[in-house]
Amino acid sequence: MSPLTEKSWQQTKSENTRHKILDAEIQGFFERGYAATTTDNIVSQAGVSQGAMLHHFPSRRELIQTAVRHLGRRRIELFDETKSQINEGTQHSPVVEGIDAHWEQLQSPLFIVFHELQVACRTDAVLQDVMAPAMSEFEASWQNMLTRAFPDLALSEAFETATLLTSFLLEGMAVSRTLPASSRLKMVGWRKQELRRMFKDVEATDRHSARLTAKGFAIEKKPYRKGLVPTAK
Repeated sequence: MSPLTEKSWQQTKSENTRHKILDAEIQGFFERGYAATTTDNIVSQAGVSQGAMLHHFPSRRELIQTAVRHLGRRRIELFDETKSQINEGTQHSPVVEGIDAHWEQLQSPLFIVFHELQVACRTDAVLQDVMAPAMSEFEASWQNMLTRAFPDLALSEAFETATLLTSFLLEGMAVSRTLPASSRLKMVGWRKQELRRMFKDVEATDRHSARLTAKGFAIEKKPYRKGLVPTAK
């Protein structure tokens, strides 16, 4: 085995071990809560030794900090997988299915843990210090992912406002323990209608043309007709 192959194998093994530890930590937060999750719980769940965990994460702060960032990346990956399926073969970004995919992501243990960490950081100085930059990083990454996922909608003047309002509404409903299902369905239906209205300015723009526009190509504007795709100059 060559040094390059050996190094690559070692790197892969190291990354896999780190991911196992971080996934075990997040699972522990979900099952026991942040305060009740110990390093013994984490190494047992991950199937690694204390020494291995300390090798990758020498301090509690580093372990928590990396886990919070890992959690944010996992949330984005989960939504990204779903949106890739709903966008496949579509000419225009599906607004309704996009809302449903967002809501589905908010039902996962990943969001539940993320929200509970936000609450816990109010009285935990270490967690508070970690969560602030991690949340800023997540929000920026989330917005960038939405721009890539829905390139035609991203050209709308209302895109940032629309996506922020949608996130606030859906996340608020996701953490509510008293909101009736009928009220949730009503609010989600209303939000879908509002998004269609907010994106009226780009309803004639298809995903392919939007990507070209984002790359700096000039798009010939023609009256929109069903089946007619604006062409790049």
